[in-house]
Amino acid sequence: MKRITPMILAALLLGTVSASAGLKVVATTSDLGDLATLVGGEDVEVSILCPGDSDPHYLPAKPSLARKLGKADLLVYNGLELEVAWLPPLITKARNPKVRPGAKGDLDCSTALTEILDVPGRGADRGQGDIHPLGNPHYNLDPRAMVLVAQRMAARMGELDPDHAADYARRADAFAQAMRGKLREWETAIAPVRAGHILLYHQTWTYLVHWLGLDVYGEIEHRPGIAPSPKHVQQMVERGRELGDVIVVAATWSHIDVARRTAERIGAPLAVLPAATGAEDGIDGYIQLIDTIVARLVAAAGERGGP
Repeated sequence: MKRITPMILAALLLGTVSASAGLKVVATTSDLGDLATLVGGEDVEVSILCPGDSDPHYLPAKPSLARKLGKADLLVYNGLELEVAWLPPLITKARNPKVRPGAKGDLDCSTALTEILDVPGRGADRGQGDIHPLGNPHYNLDPRAMVLVAQRMAARMGELDPDHAADYARRADAFAQAMRGKLREWETAIAPVRAGHILLYHQTWTYLVHWLGLDVYGEIEHRPGIAPSPKHVQQMVERGRELGDVIVVAATWSHIDVARRTAERIGAPLAVLPAATGAEDGIDGYIQLIDTIVARLVAAAGERGGP
């Protein structure tokens, strides 16, 4: 698979972050930080609160993070309550009116989406696990959604910094153009994976499998955030053995031991995938992230058996 390196992409987007950048942007996640860097180019300075190798559901609200927010002109965050456990306290501690809810420097990136998956129905409660009442927040793993997010970022940056509004829009358009070619490449490459079935550890991957059209037969963690019961795991194992051509998928921060044992019991390959930019060494940009995910799924498809 041909890889777009950070250097090539930087040349495409005609902009890199400089030490003298004007607009100070704080991103809650590494993927949003990468997009803010690409869209903002030389006109912004980007800081990231949650590194890519950490689970964005859980982040200690350290004073150092509040200090970053205290200097921000723009806060870009995932939304859909992904950061609900730690971002509101940080905003309070930061005492920065520019990024408080409703301010122009407050950007909930989920507002760019045209579709939100896994919105729970009436009667959903925390007894069913770590339920997100507004829907599944892991849209970062659908590149089509991230194109919309980049465009929304460009528009907001342009409002805050009108002198460079055209530059922000141009860079977002360049990112969208680059992604169109990559989408065709990824969707073609994933064909062998579509021929079988997927067992997820967690709902992290819902947007990814929805975009790629993969057949998911279940989740090991049947109640989000709660350790799976032996009975449920056994059901997933038995169903996987019946299907025969299964890939078990888990994130690098998931309970890999549980996912590995489940895969071994099924006789299926385990694909441990990075769920964010920076989750592993060498995954320094969003396109590299999706390149890696697709390549590992395709490799796993070559290892699985048939019915």
